Amino acid sequence: MTRLHHRQSGFTIVEMVITTCIIAVLAAVAIKEMREYTRRAKVSEVILATNECKNMVSEGYLTFDEAPDPGTWGCEKARGNTSHAGAVETSEHGVIRVQIINVDQLVNGRYVYLVPAAGGTAMTAPDDLGNGVRSWLCGSDWPLARASLPAGSRMDTTTYASQDFE
Repeated sequence: MTRLHHRQSGFTIVEMVITTCIIAVLAAVAIKEMREYTRRAKVSEVILATNECKNMVSEGYLTFDEAPDPGTWGCEKARGNTSHAGAVETSEHGVIRVQIINVDQLVNGRYVYLVPAAGGTAMTAPDDLGNGVRSWLCGSDWPLARASLPAGSRMDTTTYASQDFE
């Protein structure tokens, strides 16, 4: 009588362990990137919350005869119009400061600054009153918040953080 040998098929335990390790490493990288992507999307909302204030400051530079006091550009709010934008404040030079809220513990309570500029140079009131705002310099004084901003908005705005805001 002849015996038929059946060949067994399947995965060995070593192959399963190696596959599980590869999946774990890929998942760890994907989760980190997803957190970064989510943080960037939420911080981008903070910048969008400044649109109304950017218009008011731009109009102010064209129409004001005297430099306004901090917080009197006409666009300040106790809370921005998105769930990730806190207080919207202005300095005497029209620098807009928005607090980051409801994002994550790394950037909550930090600020995004938008600085009115003409040709890449920050504008100051009263010296530049009567001139139009041509661009905005955007950034943060906190490195982790800066890294979460869109690529063209990662300026170090530490020098503007010391201005009076209301």
